[in-house]
Amino acid sequence: MKTMPGSAAASAFAAMYLKDKVLVEDAFNHLTAGALETLDDKLFREYNCISATENGSRDECHLILAKACIRRIAHRYLDKYACLQSSKEVVEDALQFYMLPMDLQEHLSSKYGGPLPTTWYESLDQLKSSSTVDDAYDCGKLWRLLLDHPMTSYVPVQCQSCGHVVPDQYPTKQSDAEVGLREIAPTGDELELRAGWFRGPRKAVVFELTCPGCNACSKWYRSGHPRILLNPNKWGRLCGDQEDLRLTLAEYLNIPVRLAVPLDWDHVWSEYSNASSTWQVQDNSARNFCCRLDEGIGSWTGVWAIHPNPDWCEDMTQDYLTIQQNGGRADNNIDDKTMERYRQITKEARLDKSGDLTQAKTVNGYVLTRANLSHGSITVELQRAARDYFGTKKWWELNDDNKDYI
Repeated sequence: MKTMPGSAAASAFAAMYLKDKVLVEDAFNHLTAGALETLDDKLFREYNCISATENGSRDECHLILAKACIRRIAHRYLDKYACLQSSKEVVEDALQFYMLPMDLQEHLSSKYGGPLPTTWYESLDQLKSSSTVDDAYDCGKLWRLLLDHPMTSYVPVQCQSCGHVVPDQYPTKQSDAEVGLREIAPTGDELELRAGWFRGPRKAVVFELTCPGCNACSKWYRSGHPRILLNPNKWGRLCGDQEDLRLTLAEYLNIPVRLAVPLDWDHVWSEYSNASSTWQVQDNSARNFCCRLDEGIGSWTGVWAIHPNPDWCEDMTQDYLTIQQNGGRADNNIDDKTMERYRQITKEARLDKSGDLTQAKTVNGYVLTRANLSHGSITVELQRAARDYFGTKKWWELNDDNKDYI
């Protein structure tokens, strides 16, 4: 029995997912133009099998794929929050696990004062002392100090003997073999081994580097476990790892933090809430993310805030394309002409169905633009996705009700 168009596209998407879960998951994990073409064709065939009409509407399918795109990205990052629920005991064990290298101890003592901190735990105590007012530390000040601290800094993947850095480029200019890198099978001893982006999308693998400089052998892998993330001995901590660690420490310190996720660009950062309950971005590069459009490596197409609290989820694209004196995030020294140019760059990337104009060579922004979704509509779907994540609906179980869209 065929259904009416209002529910046919959602039913068709669910049917497509259940028939070929791996294909659909892989497609949305890295939504290239080719992957989108496959999804379009498969969904439209399913839609015409279910719809009451003999020639179903492509528009219905485009809208459902746009919703699916929003929900899949939201649930992917909500999975990250769920996986980072380390207990206080686990975090404190990680903070005390490593003896910090002597040069790092001396640097921290010189910068923050006090005796040489032998562990990250002692270093965190230094920051608390620096942030204390009337016997209680100022959460905002503590968080700002922590974001600029070596404990949470970016660390490139490198030789753990001499420090030779592995070029992290995408598309890559050299193959893994040419930079001395190869994937090896996990031993089973890894803590929270996970998939992630390094020189392109990767599954949950261990990397072995034979250093072209000193010929030493190093191993590295992506993980969300605080003991791995806090390794101070030349262990790579990429931007996603940085935010995993920051979310873990924010939970440990009871500081409100949410993720900021750019579309079609491999990056992530965090916003924190201050005493006046407004969201702030401490990192200069993240706050002025629009300026990265001048790097010549491609465009992003949007910025979303994602958090388990649905009220904290929203489309922040315009905020990152607006200066602070006009209510945005970017610094006020960016002139109107430059900001308008940035808006045009992102607009053109959203209209590009090939994905060639984006940094990640993906088409998430195009999918949303094709479905004519406004920033308000995207926010509605992000908030719905967060509610459903903790309810009974999976990301691929879609809602056709558009009455909340604006």
